[in-house]
Amino acid sequence: MAMATLASSSPSLLCSPTSSKLLPLSHSSTLRLSFSSSFHSSSLSVSPTFLAHPSSVSGRFGKHAAAFSISASAAEKKKVLIVNTNSGGHAVIGFYFAKELLGASHEVTILTVGEESSDKMKKPPFNRFSEIVSAGGRTVWGNPAEVGSVLGGEAFDVVLDNNGKDLESVRPVIDWAKSSGAKQFLFISSAGIYKTTDEPPHVEGDAVKADAGHVGVEKYIEETFESWAVFRPQYMIGSGNNKDNEEWFFDRIVRDRPVPIPNSGLQLTNIAHVRDLSSMLTLAVENPDAANHTIFNCVSDRAVTLDGMAKLCAQAAGRPVNIVHYDPKAIGIDAKKAFPFRNVHFYAEPRAAKTKLGWSSTTNLPEDLKERFEEYIKIGRDKKPIKFELDDKILEALKVPVPV
Repeated sequence: MAMATLASSSPSLLCSPTSSKLLPLSHSSTLRLSFSSSFHSSSLSVSPTFLAHPSSVSGRFGKHAAAFSISASAAEKKKVLIVNTNSGGHAVIGFYFAKELLGASHEVTILTVGEESSDKMKKPPFNRFSEIVSAGGRTVWGNPAEVGSVLGGEAFDVVLDNNGKDLESVRPVIDWAKSSGAKQFLFISSAGIYKTTDEPPHVEGDAVKADAGHVGVEKYIEETFESWAVFRPQYMIGSGNNKDNEEWFFDRIVRDRPVPIPNSGLQLTNIAHVRDLSSMLTLAVENPDAANHTIFNCVSDRAVTLDGMAKLCAQAAGRPVNIVHYDPKAIGIDAKKAFPFRNVHFYAEPRAAKTKLGWSSTTNLPEDLKERFEEYIKIGRDKKPIKFELDDKILEALKVPVPV
């Protein structure tokens, strides 16, 4: 094998073809040129692929002619601050994002709202923050409004706010990030700000509710930062999540109770594994130019019906499911309190992430729900006493018997 290496104090040039001979028509060969340095690096790759249609290429190489493609990718290591909420479903985003960044050799500090000794920190994902520390990250607690003093004047390349829902709570972080020299600002917004549409799914650019708190934050970020991106997640699953979504279904399925779903059950929603959300965020950090000035629906690329979610949860549990439908208004039930998802089509697509970042979804609900059910059993939730007061009211009105 031929190999040429140029070594000096500057980045090195390595040229190493995988084979010194031309391969048959059905094979491929790769010639890679890579440039690297200790902290800031980029790579240039040149990959010949032998063509299946030699007639399309002329010249002395004949049928073994190769089509060369050249691509350059930046691999600059960033110093990232994650301002993380201490409650709700979004907390797990910061946890996964921190771990993914660390896995890609970035430097990460995660600032969580509140105090490390609080009862909230005894719950997932906070009780797993040792995984961040063991991977080389740093965890601190405090008030985001005093982020500068909490961090002792430290500066970061990238700041993500995964906490605030309105400008009052996020503005101090934005202003501090700007004044301290952060190059990129990212914000976890919400797909809940979209107006209800007759043409689902929601796509980036659709109308939003003007009075939604996230909208004011998005606008202020755009006015303040030259490099920014906003992410609008929906429902999510994944190890470490502390908001009941799939657990709501498991609670009923394992106890052989009917699963009451409002209206037809055909309403579409979007449930993404949090690893998809963190991978999208990481791509934005590593490709700031591609992500710049963009709103991303931070979701998977498939919808699921409400009935479908119940069936998939039952499949993951290996049990049958008894779905019953009801009209919330006729029964006098607030569906927001009786059911974990919105009672309308609430479905977005990740079009911007696919086209601008080259992102792809890995969410696989049948398999991902198996993971969640294993954890559900592991913590013994299937044995815990649970009250089903609203369920009982619904089932009584429908005259549906409940197993004792």
